[in-house]
Amino acid sequence: MKTSKYYISTRIGDVVLYYNLINDTLLQLPADRNEGCIECLKNPNNTMSVYWPKLYEDRFIIEDDCDERKEIQKRHWRTVNRADELNLTVISTLNCNSDCVYCYQRNLAFQYTEMTEENFDGLYRFLQGVPQKNIHINWYGGEPLLAKEHILEFCAKANKDRRHTYSYSISTNASVYDERFFRLMEGYGLTNVTVSVVGTGETHMALRPAAGYDSDCVIKNIIRMTRHTNVMVNINLCKSNVENVMEIFENLLGYRHSSLSFYFSRIVSYAHRPCAELELDVDTYMKHVIRLANWALDHQFRICDMSCFQKFGVYCGVYTKDNYVVGPGLYLYQCDRSYDPDDSFAQIVNGALVYHLDRIGCKDTTPCLDPYQIDTCRDCKLLPYCNGGCDYLRKIGKSACPPEKNYLEEYLKLYYRIFYER
Repeated sequence: MKTSKYYISTRIGDVVLYYNLINDTLLQLPADRNEGCIECLKNPNNTMSVYWPKLYEDRFIIEDDCDERKEIQKRHWRTVNRADELNLTVISTLNCNSDCVYCYQRNLAFQYTEMTEENFDGLYRFLQGVPQKNIHINWYGGEPLLAKEHILEFCAKANKDRRHTYSYSISTNASVYDERFFRLMEGYGLTNVTVSVVGTGETHMALRPAAGYDSDCVIKNIIRMTRHTNVMVNINLCKSNVENVMEIFENLLGYRHSSLSFYFSRIVSYAHRPCAELELDVDTYMKHVIRLANWALDHQFRICDMSCFQKFGVYCGVYTKDNYVVGPGLYLYQCDRSYDPDDSFAQIVNGALVYHLDRIGCKDTTPCLDPYQIDTCRDCKLLPYCNGGCDYLRKIGKSACPPEKNYLEEYLKLYYRIFYER
């Protein structure tokens, strides 16, 4: 027998937690009994230990011939090649009613800025012929609600399709709210809305200059959206707003028990849109995330599962075969960070995919690297979760690793608080 390579443990109060990243098994042990558990894990052949049956059942102890890495790899490729659902990110428009100083779409020249009526018709024609029964579309931008009438027309048409079942999500800055739009989208299968926010008052205006709306408008629209769907608030963190974030929560205090939840992301500087003066280093960012998440949980807000857990098979949809980004002109990309038709791997033409075979090998269409061929990934404890991390960041010379890599114990505490304390 041997001990699993892919588990972590931490102490929270009088309880010690053990979590297996492969199997999503969690053990809770009184702290005064932890020494015996540690001893059993060090000596996995001691079947007489009172801890051994449970450790073996939950696969903290495994057979000598068990190849955990191969098990992770099989699960990864099984998910990559699954064909039961088609997932699309549709960039309905690259236009936006804000001028976020950190937006990764800044300083780019777009050949096509929005989907035309013909593009929406062509997308629907293509989807009518796909073999998957279930189709999920995330409406993306720019600001997708600037194209809300086109989106509604598409969804109304798709609602009559008896061969497929559609569901939808929306990524928005919450500057636009239309009661009719959200009421209709709820009927068409809207599952959730993701709203990106940066702060309140002057903090909001400094990071997200916009003449047409302010943070009060955003907060009001978030509240309205909760009537119709789950709303996930993505708080973009940087140096200039970390002390303002609690005001976002305080403005939404009365809606803690609604369909509202929160998570965090890091504002990052890119070569085409430098904002290094705003960027938090990874360690500082993670310390703020842990502090803010715990504060939010203390005040009964719901935090999305931002842990390194419950991610079975893929870290990002870019790895999967049935996950496309569709942009204006119906060009298809691997990642929603690509917008140049010259970097597309295919285009929808007359309802069918036409692959750009001459472009295979260019920077943004090179197939994702196999993480099981990368030594640093093969030997990493986080492999069951990240499966190689962000391929886009790897290709542009940045670290592909999730920022939480060195904070697994703190994230395990958050996981416990999110799913077990309540």
